[in-house]
Amino acid sequence: MRSPSPTSFPENPPPVSRKEWGMALLVGLVLVGVTAVPYLLATLTAQPGTVFTGTLMNPEDSQTYFAKMLQGYDGRWLYTIVFTAEPHQPTFLGGFYFFLGHVARWTGLTIVTVWHLARAVSVLLLTTAVYGFTAFFVADRRIRLTGFLTAVFGAGLGWLLFLLNQPYWLDTFPVDFKMPEAHLFFTSLTFPHIILSTALLLASFWALLQAFAHQDNPRGWAFAALASVVNLSLSILHPLLVYLIVLTGGLYWLFMSIQARRILWREGFLLVAALVLPGLLNLYYGYTLLTNDVLRGWDAQREATVSPPWPHLLLAYGPLLLLAGMHAFRQWRSGAKLSARWLFLWTWVAATVLLVYAPLNSQRRFVQGVHVPLSILAAAGLVEVALPWLLRTRPLRAILAHDRYSEPGLTRFFIALFLLVISLSNLYVFASVSTSAIIQQPDPLFRPTDEVTAVQWLRDNTSRTAVVLGDYETGNYVAGQAGNPVVLGHWAETIDFAAKTAVVAQFYSAAASDEWRQAYLNETQAQYVWYGPRERMLGGFQPETAVYLRPIYRQGTITIFKVDNSPASIDN
Repeated sequence: MRSPSPTSFPENPPPVSRKEWGMALLVGLVLVGVTAVPYLLATLTAQPGTVFTGTLMNPEDSQTYFAKMLQGYDGRWLYTIVFTAEPHQPTFLGGFYFFLGHVARWTGLTIVTVWHLARAVSVLLLTTAVYGFTAFFVADRRIRLTGFLTAVFGAGLGWLLFLLNQPYWLDTFPVDFKMPEAHLFFTSLTFPHIILSTALLLASFWALLQAFAHQDNPRGWAFAALASVVNLSLSILHPLLVYLIVLTGGLYWLFMSIQARRILWREGFLLVAALVLPGLLNLYYGYTLLTNDVLRGWDAQREATVSPPWPHLLLAYGPLLLLAGMHAFRQWRSGAKLSARWLFLWTWVAATVLLVYAPLNSQRRFVQGVHVPLSILAAAGLVEVALPWLLRTRPLRAILAHDRYSEPGLTRFFIALFLLVISLSNLYVFASVSTSAIIQQPDPLFRPTDEVTAVQWLRDNTSRTAVVLGDYETGNYVAGQAGNPVVLGHWAETIDFAAKTAVVAQFYSAAASDEWRQAYLNETQAQYVWYGPRERMLGGFQPETAVYLRPIYRQGTITIFKVDNSPASIDN
């Protein structure tokens, strides 16, 4: 008779009850409502003469997502980079936002409305995925709830640096306030693709573990196929996370093989099967980068998102690591064998540690999702180790001697206190975003009405291939909202960004000659020249005097010129 597979779970946590799913859904709805508040405030309090763009963070990258949605709205599935003027072949990239653009067209909703609906739905999917993932590893419902709430609302101790007046300790801003992928509450305030990809990451690992657990029957291959489909979806949403899946799955298979003292061929084949579909898509991405000069230029300019110094990560995850370590130490002292399910959680943490300081261009992105396994491990350490020890101390025994206090009641109190302390950084994040929405209302998150109206005119009256020349912030908004290619518009997606920034500034300066300007317009194939307050700040160029520019739109502070050899002028 064959011995049980070393990858099977020795415990079988009870299935999630309807009541538990209802609780998880309720928490998700609360999170949706809370994270929607800053956006609602921004919409309602926009100052006269300005329009809220719909996002409160990273406005430049936000416009690249809107550009993809806009192209999807136009019925396309292949992305043409509109933040640069060089002609190139479109490619399948950012398919999730293309899908949202199609949804906007099918439903008749605005692109911004669909974006926010996608964020809300993604938050609900994330919270339910977190609870289901937690329940898969934990039998005790108190630990389940503690781990779940820690994962959803918890953060690190970055707020201590503010109390100590060290906001730029080691020349780095705290992880809690700088890296939205580090904690789920911050994640939920940001972009749909980050939120949903975290949920898919949990689903991918769950499906892989199910495949391993059922490796002796056809269900194992069914779960591996499911994992492959989920990983394909994840590669569309956030291709970099495939590194995390490969390393975590590979290390877990290696550790289990070492534990079994034999090569687990069947589990290895299941792991490979789970990576087939995303592997094919990533091969396509690689081929596209090799054959598309514009995409290769964009990839070369992508900002290196390097990880902060390790003490910052320790401050962000230290409390959870301490509690998780207490639980692991107790298991070791008791001589209990580390179960396969707990081994996987630690493997995910180990893979993250390796990747965040690996020689890769996007180190810090790999912390995404690791807050979940740490929260599960920490909840076990809190409930099974730390609190029992605390309740055995002399002061707590003295308190428990009074009839009005009970051990379960004090346990609930300390769990609530822990959740409050671990959530303080998120209170700051929420307050900061809300303050930006109500009081600061910075440009370019809030755009002048004249700009919004002029961009809509471009959208309604020009060809989607007509190139527009303008300032950097102008180009970023035009490409994202009108869909026109621009000469200058994004720090990564504008090819040869630094040189073009200097040349565009020269174009709007008084020192440039008209002959040079005409040659540059011909070189970039620009058909329209935007002239507004941003362009005026670049220099003293007076486009009204240029015989090769014809004003075809003029409203408020914005004039749009058509590149033309005719000096005729038409005011609109």
